[in-house]
Amino acid sequence: MPFRSEIQFTQHLNAGAMIAAVAYAPDGVVFKNDEVPTLKAHCDLWRGATIDTTNVTYAWGIKDSSVFANTTLAAAATAGATTVTVASTNNMEAGGKITINSVQYTISAVNTSTKVITLTSALTAAANSGASVSCPYYNSMLGAGWSCLTSTNPRGVTAGWTTNEITITADAVLNFETFKCAIKDTDTSAGNASANKVVCDIISFTDMSDPITVDLVSQKGFTIKNNGNDVDAKAVLYRNGEVLDDDGTAYTYTWKLWNSAGTSVIKTYTGKSITVSKADVTGKGVLMCEVSK
Repeated sequence: MPFRSEIQFTQHLNAGAMIAAVAYAPDGVVFKNDEVPTLKAHCDLWRGATIDTTNVTYAWGIKDSSVFANTTLAAAATAGATTVTVASTNNMEAGGKITINSVQYTISAVNTSTKVITLTSALTAAANSGASVSCPYYNSMLGAGWSCLTSTNPRGVTAGWTTNEITITADAVLNFETFKCAIKDTDTSAGNASANKVVCDIISFTDMSDPITVDLVSQKGFTIKNNGNDVDAKAVLYRNGEVLDDDGTAYTYTWKLWNSAGTSVIKTYTGKSITVSKADVTGKGVLMCEVSK
């Protein structure tokens, strides 16, 4: 499991009414066992000892190492090509998104020495050397390595993408997640030394939910005797000793019936409770249930 820690440094160039971004979580930073459906992250621009909410612009991001800063093509590319050469491969990763001439593609591989990017699909049109190459989730206020949260890229955040407070669901946090708020001072009036400056702060949330275990049970048992019965099977979920999803609506249940050697799937089923027909089992079979949300 990867572990990481974040620390934010702020440089103040002048004394007096300095500006700084200060983030905090008014309801805490821990999700556990569905006890709270959402938590909030709040960030304010402090000017000296006062919170300033006028003439400021907010942007929120979630940690994502595949988000790269804008660059260009270093060589022309023809329509149908699956590789392009870029001026910089910083932060580009396999699986990341890349936009070339307003068309979005997925990165398959990155060669950092030759700066050649392999795409999972062919270019739909030719692109000239010097053409813009960007990541659809990049925001200059947040910088590279942060995916800008928007209504089209919510990443589990349901509201507040351009305000001083976002609402975060438990689905946004897998084990540990870090969010960044960038605030730009747009007050360009005379005498404002911080005009157009951007200040940032970060805040992390943790999912400390207990693990879920799955038991497969059957009222008739898992034996087909003399070809005389089918097998009923049910997935029962437990967390911290309590039964979850008794009605089978909160999670998705996908079943697979494998042959006795475990080399091929004979049949698939869906639902919390299923019936395996005796006609589908020859000798022995292996039943597996995958639970997702």
